[in-house]
Amino acid sequence: MKAQLLSAMVVATLYAASAQAAIITPVNQDPAGKGLNDTTARAPEGGNPGVSVGEQRRIVYQYAADLWGSVLQSDVETFVGASFQDLACTATGGTLGSAGASWVAASAPSGAQLGMIYHGALANAVNGSRITISSSGTDITSRFNANLGGTNPDGSPCMTGSGWYYGLDGNTPAGQINFLDVVMHEIGHGLGFSGFVGYTSGRLGERTGIPTYYGYSDVYTDNAYDNLTGKRFTDASMTNALRATSIKTRGAPAWDGASAKAQTPLWLDPALVLSVSGTSVVSQFFGTASFGPAATAANFKGPVVVANDGTGPDTADACEALPAGSLAGKVAYVNRGTCAFEIKAANVQAAGAVAAIIGNVASSADPGTAPGMAEDASVNATIPTLSVNLSDANLIKAAAQAGTAMTAALGNVAGQMAGADRSGRPLLYAPATVASGSSFSHFESVLKPDALMEPANSDSTDAARIVDLTLGVFADEGWGLNGGNARIGSCDTGVKLFKAPGMIAGANVQAQDRLCRVGAKGNRGQYLRCMNDTASSLKAIGMVSTVEQAGIRSCAAKLTSL
Repeated sequence: MKAQLLSAMVVATLYAASAQAAIITPVNQDPAGKGLNDTTARAPEGGNPGVSVGEQRRIVYQYAADLWGSVLQSDVETFVGASFQDLACTATGGTLGSAGASWVAASAPSGAQLGMIYHGALANAVNGSRITISSSGTDITSRFNANLGGTNPDGSPCMTGSGWYYGLDGNTPAGQINFLDVVMHEIGHGLGFSGFVGYTSGRLGERTGIPTYYGYSDVYTDNAYDNLTGKRFTDASMTNALRATSIKTRGAPAWDGASAKAQTPLWLDPALVLSVSGTSVVSQFFGTASFGPAATAANFKGPVVVANDGTGPDTADACEALPAGSLAGKVAYVNRGTCAFEIKAANVQAAGAVAAIIGNVASSADPGTAPGMAEDASVNATIPTLSVNLSDANLIKAAAQAGTAMTAALGNVAGQMAGADRSGRPLLYAPATVASGSSFSHFESVLKPDALMEPANSDSTDAARIVDLTLGVFADEGWGLNGGNARIGSCDTGVKLFKAPGMIAGANVQAQDRLCRVGAKGNRGQYLRCMNDTASSLKAIGMVSTVEQAGIRSCAAKLTSL
């Protein structure tokens, strides 16, 4: 998924204002018969009552708009443009969606204060009245991959075997992509989860594309902290070069806003860290394999030795058989390249290794990243295998060359959380090679549990009910959050619209209320069954109590007009 700035802006003086629940309105930008208007028949699925592809897509989009609108405050209606387009895609991967602010607003510098850039929807909310709107009539623009699971216009495959799932229940079939999660993610970018600092240059305001605002900060970047210097991105001593370095260093940029930081320990698991004694390798940023058992503290430990197959220009690539028993009881270090990852793991396993570390190499397209490792159908490796980036690989090889004894271990670090720095700040995505639509404007990919605003889609997210740390980010940027209860008509269900960290059970109730009314088409019995099912499903996953479940059912029963 990618965040993308879409168009221009106005200057405005912004002031705080009390606000009501936000109204977020989707704007269908697709032509007849295409995208959101696709008339292809499709059976209802996962609580989505639509009977065509286009209808199901529209229902999902409205559902996402209702969820975000329930928990945010604004007196100004937010218009979100949506369309399906030909986004970048190959047989094995691609862009699911892209989104961003259709326009931005800024407050001028004042004394030592930098000018501050606001995403359009947030600018309206803070201002209390509409400032402007884009030429397309929207505040946010979003696009989604029209070819997922099929073919691109040139006939090439687009994510073979995949496809959109339009259900609202979170039960996404294997191999499919949950459209609701992607829509929630993309609207999130437009609402404020994106920074306008230049990802390569480090220049503030650059990604607005408006030279007048170069040197201004923005409400997202204003909360960014750099662990390399121990300073915020907007500190007077932070140069463009320092910001650029941080954006390309895993573990360097982090979110320093008080609300999200306070919720981090409520959401994240303890950090699982790979350490290699005898070196300075202590990292959350290791790659995992799609073959063999998952690496754990119990199965990934032992003395580390560099594999030597004695063949070819790189004797440490383990692409050839190694002497039997030469790695007995060892964690084998292996260089990436020449052959498949699983072949390397199988070869060191045959020589007695109990685990493997595969190090990235300088010739890689992205040496600063610990690669993910695909399986290979020709072999079957059954030892746990992890990867490290080039920097960590070089540290291991240097220690081996110096004769230093090394031991690898995988375990938790006391007090540190998965995807957070040592002070509890959630980390921002910072691959060594800048990804223009992903770097910085996402949480790091190592957060556990996964977060909605990570750069890649995750099967474990459930945006219909949980938006994890994202609400904390929005509060830090200046969004007002609705702390009240879900209502059905005028009836108070007793279910909080949200609870930290980002548990949006009440928002789900309100979105379901609209959906159940639409699906019932005036049939009261059908509406009540739909809302009873909603209450039961939330109770089954522990998001509402027995009393709250009864409150939902009672309020639904009191509704006299559908």
